[in-house]
Amino acid sequence: MILGDIAILGDNDIVMQLDDASRPELWRKAFDQDTFADKSSARDRFKRALLDMEGRAGLLANEIASDMPEFTQHDISHTHTLWEIANHIAGPELNLNPAEAYVLGGAILVHDLAMSRAAHQLAGKNLRDRREWPDALANEIRKARGRPPHPLELASPPDDLAVKADKYLLRLLHAEVAQELPLISWTALDKSTEYLINDPELRQAYGRIIGRVAASHHWNSDEVTRSLSSPVGAPGFAPIDWRVDTLVLACLLRTADAAHLDATRSPSLLAAVRGLPPLSNDHWLFQARVQRPYLKNGRLVFTAPDGFSSGEMSAWWLAYETLSMVDEELRNTDSVLADSGRSTFSARGVANVESPKAFSVVAPCREWEPVEAKVKVDDVAGLVRRLGGNELYGENWTVALREIATNACDAVKAREALADYRGGRPFAGRVTVWLEKDSDEVWLSCNDNGIGMTSAILGGKLLDFGNTSWLSSDVVRENPGLLASKFEPSGRFGIGFFSVFMMGRRVQVISRPVSAGPADTWVLEFSDGVEHRPILRKATHDEQLEDPGTTVRVQLDEDICSEVFTKEKGGFLQARIHRMAWRITERISLVTLIRYLMPASEVDIWASDHLGGRETECAVAKHEWIAMDGVKLMRRMLALPENGLDADDRLNMDDDVDPWDGKDLADEISTHVGGMLKIVNDVHGMPAGRIAMCDPEMLEIDLSYPTVSVVTAGPARTSTSLQNVAGILLGRPDGAAREFAVPVASLSSMGGWVEGEMERISALADDAQEGWPVVLAELVWKLDRDAQHLPCWRTRQGWIDYSELVRWISGRSEFYVAEPYYFRVEVGAEDLVADLNDDVLSFEMGRNVYLSGGANSSDWPANIKHGPRQAYMYMFGRAVKEAWGVEPEDVYTFFRRSRARHMEAGRFQGRPIVVPVHPIIRQPAAE
Repeated sequence: MILGDIAILGDNDIVMQLDDASRPELWRKAFDQDTFADKSSARDRFKRALLDMEGRAGLLANEIASDMPEFTQHDISHTHTLWEIANHIAGPELNLNPAEAYVLGGAILVHDLAMSRAAHQLAGKNLRDRREWPDALANEIRKARGRPPHPLELASPPDDLAVKADKYLLRLLHAEVAQELPLISWTALDKSTEYLINDPELRQAYGRIIGRVAASHHWNSDEVTRSLSSPVGAPGFAPIDWRVDTLVLACLLRTADAAHLDATRSPSLLAAVRGLPPLSNDHWLFQARVQRPYLKNGRLVFTAPDGFSSGEMSAWWLAYETLSMVDEELRNTDSVLADSGRSTFSARGVANVESPKAFSVVAPCREWEPVEAKVKVDDVAGLVRRLGGNELYGENWTVALREIATNACDAVKAREALADYRGGRPFAGRVTVWLEKDSDEVWLSCNDNGIGMTSAILGGKLLDFGNTSWLSSDVVRENPGLLASKFEPSGRFGIGFFSVFMMGRRVQVISRPVSAGPADTWVLEFSDGVEHRPILRKATHDEQLEDPGTTVRVQLDEDICSEVFTKEKGGFLQARIHRMAWRITERISLVTLIRYLMPASEVDIWASDHLGGRETECAVAKHEWIAMDGVKLMRRMLALPENGLDADDRLNMDDDVDPWDGKDLADEISTHVGGMLKIVNDVHGMPAGRIAMCDPEMLEIDLSYPTVSVVTAGPARTSTSLQNVAGILLGRPDGAAREFAVPVASLSSMGGWVEGEMERISALADDAQEGWPVVLAELVWKLDRDAQHLPCWRTRQGWIDYSELVRWISGRSEFYVAEPYYFRVEVGAEDLVADLNDDVLSFEMGRNVYLSGGANSSDWPANIKHGPRQAYMYMFGRAVKEAWGVEPEDVYTFFRRSRARHMEAGRFQGRPIVVPVHPIIRQPAAE
């Protein structure tokens, strides 16, 4: 470019400016002396004011690089180039009058200025005093550390995360602050007041307009059309026909800004000295390769003749995706201008972006081929129906009730966290679930008084399948402080809402955001599942919510409602229940079902067994599981009435289910172990479970106990349980379905608990109950505690402990190991045990502490001593090493399947017992 005039703004402020000959035609025609010869006074005033503003803005633009070094150039050269690109896009048919050129030039100058702290400071706004700052910082903390921020981290943030938050906010807010910059003032060294627009009449006439046009480059096209469609008249000193078409100017700015993607923005020298991160490096690289576009057949043609090597593939794809977005911007602009009756621009799109193959013609791929492997879903409704319902959760509709109750609890937790963070008075949140009957239709409603949703979120993020909305930018923008609060949602996968269609096809979501009144209640309505588009409408007067929050209503399918459901009395729901080892379908009341599904709720959940929500009761109180009566807690988890069984309970079964449903045994177990439940904590010392080991008298012949525990995913039950343990363990979800979970209790806390259980059970155990220590010792060892004194190994002489095992091995050079279940003999209804031969050792080789129900328990509990070995195999290896001096890994090789043999290993009533055994042979010491 050819530099021209030197603008002297103050004693030391010097900025180089372009002369008129170097300006693009769009500029020159606007300020041409011949075109506006009879109006030279007004023309020159606009031109002088714009050049004066350019000098001041240029100084401020130089500050952007210090705060955003990884961003491509945003200095005064960027604003000069935008005029050229705008000229190219608009074409020769567009003529701007001096007032329009002044407004466009001003908007170009300020649109990116707020990407520096200096601009915020000039506007009297400390970036870290913004209400968005805590959420920006909290977002970086959550990403870096996988948890909500601690208040001390917000008060004294880590420097690296604070800088990242600054950069995020500068990018997020720069368009908003740009709207204010044309009107700001500052005090100069001589105490005078200075402005970006020093001419007071022009500042008053056009300052706000320039700011709005500048800010509009970050608005969506609908907002641009809505806010800038009306042209602005001329001030008193200018000709009356010099009106400003703000819509055309906004379209010019946004398209030119999007299309400025060439080497002038990414000097290689600066890239070399700034230490760019990978993504920024790709931006700089592709813009360095892309040459300035030319116009052909109504489309901009971008070329990169040097091409991209295979090592630069990510930069090539970024170039393709970015130019595709420019193409979309130009096409949208063309539609906006045409629809508003204005002349369209010459550039209506970008060439060669219809496919990667087409783009490779103008941006060659050196020694590689661009193959676009996009995920394509032709049947979106089918995908949502399958993965949001039965395919993900199975045929159990109660999962849907669990998911909408969990979502409702999350909404309440969010509002509670906001109230706590903002220092307001405590907020009493609650969720309420009830049934209604309208003619022959039964509806289930779930209401919360949480943060609610705006219409934009109802019709947007809520329906964004697979993307959770709780901490999205849309929700955070509506609820400042949410990220910075202690809020941590249970729902994380963006799928749970769609499970509601497992209960019925007619669904209503009625919501009012916390910042709005009853008249701002909106309704999202599905008339027939996800196959048909939902309707988003304003709520009628009768539907309006008096309090902020959300109500989800679903018309229940007929097979969910029991035939005993009556209008006066309510009734039971047909629900699939997992009770101990049985999965049964039975009639169950709504209150009992809520207690069963949400045993560890962090929010008060109210429910009613009566239609219309009459006689509502607190089904589950907030954190109630920690201190409530243990027997009642056990009954809740086993889907039993909280106060025990009555004579009518046996009548509430399906006729096609086995008459015995396990209720009696479940109630007996609840009564037996409920009083022995003990608290275990997570790594932060917070309650993470309330559990007990089952007593030896409950031990089965196969050395196992009934399944009477549940691991939750946050507040809600899952299909996961910890074998041989009774009670509840809080867990983190293991998969998007939240059907499986892994406990969050710490190894240390679990170890302390199991030591106490070992002492308690040892005192209770009857010597006649042989084998009872096996289950206990297995968990003790897995939890890194000592169980060597427990008799867990069986020989001909009986059960022996670890030290006796070492002595038994020491006295032999060869023996045989067999699984204990081979020696169990059924005689009628009686289970007996065969005698072992003298050289046979029996123990549970493959036995392992595990989480049932399909959870991935390989890393729980995290005991690095055993590695992948089961506790008994690990201890056996230690015993052989102690007795023979052989490394355990050498011993484990004897247990390969190829080494097993069949032989007589014991006798029962004089008859031989031939079973598979593993021979363990001591090798002679090397001489």
